[in-house]
Amino acid sequence: MPFRPRDSKSKDASLHLASESLSDQQVLDYLRANPDFFQQHAAAIAELSLSHESGNAVSLIEHQVAILRERNMTMRRRMNELLQAARSNDEIFAKTRSLNLALLEVNSWHELNEVLATHVLVDFEADFVCAHLAAANLVLALDHIQHHVEQLPCLHLQNNSEAACTVLREDELHQLFPMSDHDETGSAVLLQLKVREGTGVLCIGSRSPTRFAKNMDTLFVQYIADILAKVMNRLGG
Repeated sequence: MPFRPRDSKSKDASLHLASESLSDQQVLDYLRANPDFFQQHAAAIAELSLSHESGNAVSLIEHQVAILRERNMTMRRRMNELLQAARSNDEIFAKTRSLNLALLEVNSWHELNEVLATHVLVDFEADFVCAHLAAANLVLALDHIQHHVEQLPCLHLQNNSEAACTVLREDELHQLFPMSDHDETGSAVLLQLKVREGTGVLCIGSRSPTRFAKNMDTLFVQYIADILAKVMNRLGG
């Protein structure tokens, strides 16, 4: 008998199924032709909805499968949240590293003023930034660095803590960021500057009253404040 090539109906089922939308019968035919499919793809079972003729009663196995399916979906959501947080932290770390490297190159108060404007306002997308120093024997009135003879502005907002996130009224915004125009409300994070002489605070603000919420993580900005204070000590603040 001469050799007869197989027609298109006898081709691999997966290629045939992929060429058009699947019907229920095609799925059944494929599973019958591949009885070990769920052995090779065991994870797919947890995503199936299987019921049985038991009236309103639910079997123990069905209940366990439902729990496992729910746990699987929960774990996927948590994994996606962790991956998103990791990407965000990587981005913040890169910007923090760039800022700190720039701070190490600063040799004057004017250069420090420019670094704060460039990196905090641009890279970190803040609306305002100002470092306040008090009783430090300086004469400074720069855009983003202010000196006060007696005490820092808005001391009540710091609550004697190294970092405080708070909503601000318009008058408080003007005190913390005197070189900018302001809306009726905003928010800011206030970070203690550990300077050798006098006292200091770094203020980073936003026009949004919810940008700097009380439960915000301040690890990275505290790190920035620590480096900034060392630079100020080197410059004689």
